[in-house]
Amino acid sequence: MSDPLYAWLELERRILAAQRPVETAFATVNLAHDMVAYRQAALWTKQNGVIALSSVATVETGSPYVLWLERLFKFLAEGPPGPWGLTAADLPADLAEDWAEWLPAHALRVQAGGEVLLFARDEPFGEAEAMLMQRLAGLCSVSLRALAPKRLAWTWPKGRKVWVAVAAAVLVALFPVTGSVLAPAESVPAHPILVRAPLDGVVDRMLVKPNESVAEGQVLFELDATVLSGRLDVARQGHATAEAEYRQAAQAMVFDAKAKAQVAILAGKAEEKAAEVRLLESQLARIQVRAPKAGIAVFDDPSEWIGKPVIVGEKVMAVSDETDTEVEAWVSPPDVGDVRPGARLTLFLNFQPLSPVSALVRSVAYEASARPD
Repeated sequence: MSDPLYAWLELERRILAAQRPVETAFATVNLAHDMVAYRQAALWTKQNGVIALSSVATVETGSPYVLWLERLFKFLAEGPPGPWGLTAADLPADLAEDWAEWLPAHALRVQAGGEVLLFARDEPFGEAEAMLMQRLAGLCSVSLRALAPKRLAWTWPKGRKVWVAVAAAVLVALFPVTGSVLAPAESVPAHPILVRAPLDGVVDRMLVKPNESVAEGQVLFELDATVLSGRLDVARQGHATAEAEYRQAAQAMVFDAKAKAQVAILAGKAEEKAAEVRLLESQLARIQVRAPKAGIAVFDDPSEWIGKPVIVGEKVMAVSDETDTEVEAWVSPPDVGDVRPGARLTLFLNFQPLSPVSALVRSVAYEASARPD
């Protein structure tokens, strides 16, 4: 964990610089981990219910987890003032029975105004941690109220000058206003080179590990050679037999005119067998698949590939340059209209949330598709 003081200052800066309530909520439940360790966090308001969950971009309001949290937060909002460390034993029976399914053993509730924050982990929270999270709740509450939409009461203006001013304000309002969309994303290779199976066979050995640096020409994996070796032995024996028959006919044609007619046929048969041997030898030489360039080997668990049948052209892994990356984000269909090519994108990495990665949107898919998970 980084320095808690630095983490607090950075988080405070993020929340104070937020332009929309959703940015404040996202930072509160996700970026506080560098101050106080926790596994799960959630933010609830009296007006809108659960508005943010840690590690997810959007809240599925109809999911069983969120529905249970709504009931839990209504109970927690009526609890004692100040930070409250609690376990399932502090809840009513109807809430406590589902605690183990959704949360770790210990939780900390802090609240300010109409906002309630819940942090959960396997160990109890200390007094200093509770006071720090209580201050975070106050900062979050102030930011959410400052960014909340304001209701304005007004009457129809009178006078020509006033109407001119109103018309000017309408024209100014027509200029585009920037917005933002939250979506799960990951850093992926931008221009990977796919390494495919060179022929039909079974993967015998994986000679590199996932995310291992490889050199150009390094052997990545091998296919099983048993079938090819057997076919090659048979082909070589057939070639030797065809060569012997050809030589016998070539010697006999000096004294036998009929043998002379068979020489051309046997020569062609011997060449056919020789071509079959060369083909099998070339295939046997290709069972060792090598890296086409230096880079990082990108593939799944090696144990899933060993013994797996593959067909020619099937992708086994990719080799990519670790400095040549792009961001792949999965935007929900209702938010796709707010994303345009050329727009700025900021990726918050799970292992380094205080050092986001900046990018530009290059393309947006025209059709919705299901995420891999």
